[in-house]
Amino acid sequence: MCGIAGIFTFTGCPSVEDAAAVLRMLDAQAHRGPDDWGLLLPASLAAAGLLPGVATGDAARVRTYDDDPRGPGAVLGTRRLAILDLSARAAMPMGTTDGRLWITYNGETYNHRELRAELERAGGPFRSNSDTEAVLRGWQAWGEDGVPRLRGMFAFAVFETRPAPRLVLARDRFGIKPLYFYRDRERLIFASEVRALLRSGLVPDEPNPEALIRFLQLGSVPVPHTTVRDVLALPAGHVLAADAAGSRLRRYWDLAARAAEPGPRARADAVAATRACLEDAVERHLASDVPLGVFLSGGIDSSALVALASRGGRARLTTLSIGFEEAAWDEGRCARLVAERCRTDHREVMLRSRDLFEGLPGFFAAMDEPTVDGANAYFISRAARAAGLTVVLSGAGGDEVFLGYGHFRRARLLGLARAALGLLPPAAHRTAVALLQQGGRWSGRRGHDRIAYLERPTAESAYLLFRGLFAPRQIAELLGAEQRELDALGSPWPGLGGSGAGGTLDAFVALDFGHYLQNQLLKDTDVMSMAHSVEVRVPFLDHPLVEHVLALPRAWRLERGRPKALLLDALGDALPQEVWDRPKMGFTFPFESWLRERADELERRCLEPKLLRPAAVGAVWRQFRAGRVHWSRPWSLLVLAQFGSR
Repeated sequence: MCGIAGIFTFTGCPSVEDAAAVLRMLDAQAHRGPDDWGLLLPASLAAAGLLPGVATGDAARVRTYDDDPRGPGAVLGTRRLAILDLSARAAMPMGTTDGRLWITYNGETYNHRELRAELERAGGPFRSNSDTEAVLRGWQAWGEDGVPRLRGMFAFAVFETRPAPRLVLARDRFGIKPLYFYRDRERLIFASEVRALLRSGLVPDEPNPEALIRFLQLGSVPVPHTTVRDVLALPAGHVLAADAAGSRLRRYWDLAARAAEPGPRARADAVAATRACLEDAVERHLASDVPLGVFLSGGIDSSALVALASRGGRARLTTLSIGFEEAAWDEGRCARLVAERCRTDHREVMLRSRDLFEGLPGFFAAMDEPTVDGANAYFISRAARAAGLTVVLSGAGGDEVFLGYGHFRRARLLGLARAALGLLPPAAHRTAVALLQQGGRWSGRRGHDRIAYLERPTAESAYLLFRGLFAPRQIAELLGAEQRELDALGSPWPGLGGSGAGGTLDAFVALDFGHYLQNQLLKDTDVMSMAHSVEVRVPFLDHPLVEHVLALPRAWRLERGRPKALLLDALGDALPQEVWDRPKMGFTFPFESWLRERADELERRCLEPKLLRPAAVGAVWRQFRAGRVHWSRPWSLLVLAQFGSR
């Protein structure tokens, strides 16, 4: 786990300015890799003497390659959090013995031992025990075709010095690890965080107006956009190659295509295969040369990980949970039941309202892009670091894979409703949506205003009933804009929500993987855990497991009255009945009551940067005080204010 950064110059050799810019990006990401750092430079540049910011004693961290002063060329940098092979042999940037290939790498490759064995048979022994070397040697053997062979979470850059200089960026299938880039006519600049790119001094800090709208619509900024104009996120499952001719983006893995492959014909076989996939995924995710634990909320997903990780006479596992004084939000009893049954070394951290507000400056300082979520990841990661853990397993992804969210169970009904709306003439369609909104208002249901999204009868619109934050009219009021300006933007995920033959349910699954997981849950988990130099692993997103489960018939995965039926059947009696036989809670805080305690103060803070219209901000807080809107709306305005005032 690391922070990476670099610059590829399309023409000419990289300059001292380029090298200094990479050093600044590394400094901005020191929290991602506190154990070591390294820099790769052209030999001609290194020969000119030590760079600004590189002390004499740090010269050993600078590596060089033979370059052509006419270019292209590259400078690569790494901030390292040592997880596998803690020795200097695993230092980065890492190169092949012939100096032709170099890599800066962030992540974990869980099948590196198999790759290593295959590569050693073909090309000789390795110099380290790191997974980084397996990725590098795999590139040497297979080139870009080796990326789909990697099993894990990763974001990396490979620089090929010859026959012609070329840089390739790659990101894992689900977007677990982040990677951002900016390019102009002279350079391609990349880093693990947006703010690191800005620290380079070579990227214009110009706001992206669409990002503000999308955040208010979704609670996060969707890939490939960021809050900075022309800074883009590399989408999950893609590679970006750059050479003297320019840059090209290519998808190497597609969820829909893999999920369409046939699976077992009998449900009993599917259950057995699911158990085998789970056991294999968890076993691989436990590999570590530093202290490791599991986040245990007491829900099905985290409890399943603990049950599987504790089997087979392993060393006693450390589990960690957060408790609350508010009984309605506290899952401590279920977490303790699982911990006792699995005989873990269980640590429980109590979090109170004052702890949240005292910790908010650190939370906002850690935020790389605005998000309505992430506080839970920040505080649990802080507790993990305090407990001496460097690696922690999380149940993130379990709801997406095993259809745990409520909107999956409502997908069929929503599909019928939007189909019926689509049959109406435009005027009748608008009238029907208005009546639905009015009915929601009379019933007092929160979120009734989002029914306005059904004016477009698409699967994406139906999805926004659940994942949307503000309705279009409210976004326009907050920004002082015309709604037609928002409508002109179109879909935040072009083509992602096309329901195709699978209907609304399959569209919801695609949108949760392509939007909620990639843009919010995984992004927040990475940024907030790395703020504390903690690596979070997500075994439920082991791609063989995901491909197996998503290829199964929907009826096997979604049963009435049994949440995550396939997962529970695969686990057998590994979990106490109290864990799975109770309502779903989700891992969140008692924000509703905590925000009410300081509503007046927080509302004033929302107005400080003057990003939004005061009257519209005041209306949101009044509705929250009256219990008519979810806490996520006023909280999102606070997030935006704090992010905008940095």
